Amino acid sequence: MARLILAEKPSMGRAIAAALGLAGSGRSFIQGQGLIVTWCVGHLVEALGPEGYDPALKSWRMDTLPIFPEAFRYAPIEQTKEQYETVARLLTREDVTEVVNATDAGREGELIFDLVYRLSGCAKPVLRFWTSSLTDEAIREAFGALKPGEAYAGLRDAARSRQEADWLVGINCTRAQTLVARRSGGEGVYSVGRVQTPTLAILVNREREILEFVPKDFWTLQAVFGAPEGSYRGKWFRAGEGRDQERFDTEAEARELAARLAGLPGQVGSVTGKTEKKKPELLYDLTTLQKEANKRFGFTAEHTLAVAQDLYEAKLLSYPRTNSRHLTKADEAKAAGWLKALAQGQLGELKPFLEELRGRWPAKLDKRFVDDGQVEDHSALVPTETPAQGLSGDRLKVYELVARRFLAAYFPERVEAKTAVVTVIAEETFKTNGTVVKELGWSAVDPPHARPRKEKKAKEADPDAEEPEADEPEEEAGTLPPLARKQAVEVKDLLPRSGKTTPPKRMTEGDLLAAMQGAGRELDDDELKGAMKDRGLGTPATRAGIIETLLKRGYLARKRNILQPTDKGMALITGLKAESLTSPQMTGAWEARLERMRRGEDTREAFMGDVKGFVAELVGQIRASSPAAAPRPVTGPVVGACPGCGGSLHLRTWEGRSYVRCGGDGCRVAYDTDAEGQPLERCPCGGPMRTFKDGGKACVVCGAREGEPAAPAPRPCPTCGQPMRVIPSTRRGQWFQRCSACGITEAG
Repeated sequence: MARLILAEKPSMGRAIAAALGLAGSGRSFIQGQGLIVTWCVGHLVEALGPEGYDPALKSWRMDTLPIFPEAFRYAPIEQTKEQYETVARLLTREDVTEVVNATDAGREGELIFDLVYRLSGCAKPVLRFWTSSLTDEAIREAFGALKPGEAYAGLRDAARSRQEADWLVGINCTRAQTLVARRSGGEGVYSVGRVQTPTLAILVNREREILEFVPKDFWTLQAVFGAPEGSYRGKWFRAGEGRDQERFDTEAEARELAARLAGLPGQVGSVTGKTEKKKPELLYDLTTLQKEANKRFGFTAEHTLAVAQDLYEAKLLSYPRTNSRHLTKADEAKAAGWLKALAQGQLGELKPFLEELRGRWPAKLDKRFVDDGQVEDHSALVPTETPAQGLSGDRLKVYELVARRFLAAYFPERVEAKTAVVTVIAEETFKTNGTVVKELGWSAVDPPHARPRKEKKAKEADPDAEEPEADEPEEEAGTLPPLARKQAVEVKDLLPRSGKTTPPKRMTEGDLLAAMQGAGRELDDDELKGAMKDRGLGTPATRAGIIETLLKRGYLARKRNILQPTDKGMALITGLKAESLTSPQMTGAWEARLERMRRGEDTREAFMGDVKGFVAELVGQIRASSPAAAPRPVTGPVVGACPGCGGSLHLRTWEGRSYVRCGGDGCRVAYDTDAEGQPLERCPCGGPMRTFKDGGKACVVCGAREGEPAAPAPRPCPTCGQPMRVIPSTRRGQWFQRCSACGITEAG
């Protein structure tokens, strides 16, 4: 009797086999000691399209929507069919009595296993292997703590429901919106998705704000003050209710005030000092890691995930697709091994900090970092007990981000001294802010990212680059000279400065990830809990793929580190009248229900019933927005005259074939051609042949159908002697002859 272990990828399968002492490196599986380890290659099974249920559904027609399969059907993916057949054969082998699901410990991994298991027809008992690390010790620990597969029934139901809901929304709404768009003159396919469309809407709405923004000129007034121990600058302001006034609407106002204050003395009105303490940043989950790597290195979300996954499979990082920024108490007990690995690894810059930490060991992590209640499936991203050696390039950058963030959690607060000075000239006030870092604390280990000066210079070289926030007041960093209230100061200069309001900035990939994470709501506090806890666009594991899908479908363009909607993307959101499809809050609420389903607090039946009702409503809204059918102009190069009406024949292409269509009003002549517009087939009369949907063919000129008797030769009219016109009868094979001059009609 044998136990079959099914992993998600070959590398993971081989890591499991090695940790369990199985020798060999089989092409499709490894066997020994009563165990068989095999693997998927990501997804091996895919959902069938509508034509998989009814061939007639291959044609896109509004009257067939919405499409609701009674039971979803699946088939092996053609590119990986050989591996599927291997896995299916092993699953149904007689000597296999138990199956261990060792795919990724998350919703997508559960779906990968479930689809293969069900399509193969396997009904054997399932055990679940669950780990956040692929080190040998972690694998053996997880293998010794297998749970019955039914313990994860909620996760399985959520995975199935997510996949089916996305199919229903994607298939039905894409077809409906595409048909509506084509009636309005659009071309191509307008893909709509439960998550991708509201994600696109976030960027389109920002682009509209930018396009509709009207810049406004303004002026400010800066003063340079002299004190016995140094100079400092101040910016004019006038205190008011709410926000202080800091700008002038005209240059004349700024210059008039500068002239009025010139030569007058200044006096320090107030000096306020305070100390701010900043706690270490929380540990990384996948989304915050992707945001940081995008900000520091310009990495795409997809690339950061790929690198983190590679480091996970190399046993250097914990499971990357996590949505938690906390550790469990059990994790904290293992932390000494992770720190030891950092000390033995290649990051020499961390050695002084590790030595300092060693001197005060044992050190405990703050309770902000250790909270079992904040860990659902996987803990925060951390290094493992495997020392890093030989890393370079992007792998080193991502590993170092995670390592520094984890190590910094053991260090004290960053302490900053902030000083605010108000200087007065003839009752006009000027403010100055200064910040001095007194103690680096954790930020010595994990320095915050600062925008490089070269980015500002890049703007001069590339006028299309994103503008900095020029209209925001600048904070003067550094030390101010010693100042005291009512101290007299010299007014050395008064400088009117011009400025211009700027529109909202276009989003970087990191900005979009933050918006997706908060389901479109701006979250300034990374520790906010409560109502938004279970909400968001997509999951940490899927957000990178959603962005790449929008790019591949031509809805977005990536320019340097900026994401910008294309004309096609703008047209989709503008033309989509079903507002629920563009709402981040709606799909965020769906994700909340899927999460509740995982926890057993919601049912798959109730969720899918609501989804079907929602999709039917969406299709109805899209259908109702369809304009009245209007003739669309035929486009394409003109290659000749229509044999039917004499209008222009336009050469067009569709799915790799060429054809011509008449552009004349009401004329429906069309037939297949070569790339030059020449007919592929001709009738004996010389006319081009057209092909019907049923495969039949007929001549465009004489109407003769393929396989039927040829049309008779025209006879002379018995009255006027002119040649009569041959007309096909509605009965195949029969003909009439009619004289256009006399109107006489005879049987063929």
